[in-house]
Amino acid sequence: MKRFYRSIRCLGALPVLGVILLQAALLAGCGTPSEGKKHSESVAFAPDSLRNTIEYARRFRLFRRGEATVLEVMAGQEAYPDTLRYLLLPEGKPQPSGFAGYTVIHTPVRRVAVFSTTHIGFIDLLGQSGCIAGVSRTEMVNTPSVRQRIAAGKITEIGMPFSPDQEAVLALDPDIVCVPVLPPSRKSGYQALRQMGVPVLVVADWLESSPLGRAEWVKLFGALLGKEELARERFAAIESSYLKIAALSRNLPNRPTVLTGLPVKDSWYVPAGGSYVAAMLRDAGASYHWRDLAGTGSVPLTIEAVWPVALEADYWLNTGTASTLDELVAVDSRFGQMRSVKERRVWNNNRQLNAAGGNAYWEFGVVRPDLILKDLVMIVHPGLLRAHGISEGEFTFYREVK
Repeated sequence: MKRFYRSIRCLGALPVLGVILLQAALLAGCGTPSEGKKHSESVAFAPDSLRNTIEYARRFRLFRRGEATVLEVMAGQEAYPDTLRYLLLPEGKPQPSGFAGYTVIHTPVRRVAVFSTTHIGFIDLLGQSGCIAGVSRTEMVNTPSVRQRIAAGKITEIGMPFSPDQEAVLALDPDIVCVPVLPPSRKSGYQALRQMGVPVLVVADWLESSPLGRAEWVKLFGALLGKEELARERFAAIESSYLKIAALSRNLPNRPTVLTGLPVKDSWYVPAGGSYVAAMLRDAGASYHWRDLAGTGSVPLTIEAVWPVALEADYWLNTGTASTLDELVAVDSRFGQMRSVKERRVWNNNRQLNAAGGNAYWEFGVVRPDLILKDLVMIVHPGLLRAHGISEGEFTFYREVK
């Protein structure tokens, strides 16, 4: 690949390649020649030779086929038909037959470019932050090991998913480029990029409907980085911790009502009932008004539709950049009428915020939902953990807005 890139640059073709990379990064849900098949369809070989190793996640699957691993990513935002297929092949091993159209990723991956800080969280959890060669907006990164590499000039800034620095990405000669799911879902630029030997992996973790499903994407990164066993061990510990805390609040008769977020212009985005946020609120022992709202992401509602719920909610969480109640009321004087504000039950998920506004909640919290859940239980059911012998200690991601 390095020789290929140098030869292309000598031919003066870099701007053309940059356009192609821009298309690929823009359209993270891009397809392969096998796109459009239903979620229920499996890969084109005997299913009894495979075993899916994923338990909670619904947006990706891993199958072992001899020395290779088949990866399927379901990147469709409304359903599951947009399946992207990859073959993770150990370096130096011949590609088995029957995988025409699959994107081949040679493992273990040693150089990674990422367009989401969430991907940093997964990689760092496996102790492999040294593989990260490029990130989007270096100032937003919180992970200490990655910040050290940025300061040492070992990590290049590669721009935003919708506007990457094409030359910077290509100059890195990455083994893989990780991009989040972004619309539109398919473009021919993806196939062109594949043909140039730069695999683009679509990471659809934010479309998962459960916190553990989202955290389980660490197994995908384990397969990429040659850390499968470590990924299983780390996830098993997170799963055990999460389920232990969730069990304490499952049958509580008192379930305080919770509101999340802030209005943006004329809309108030609320987590859909099938989202991992709604699932976590349920597991924390909270009552969430929109628990039956269809979808897995956030849904824009009018402020008028949200306002009656906002007025009466016991707790208000995730209040943007506001650090004080006075700041919130300054945004909209009506906020002062809310029960949560009057009774000082407002909490924000920005306890670990760097100078540029980069929030560890989105970088590290996604891979440690047990720590977020612990914070939430400490907020809506203070003393519950302590009563069951679990040390509460300091909050990890949340702080009280006073």
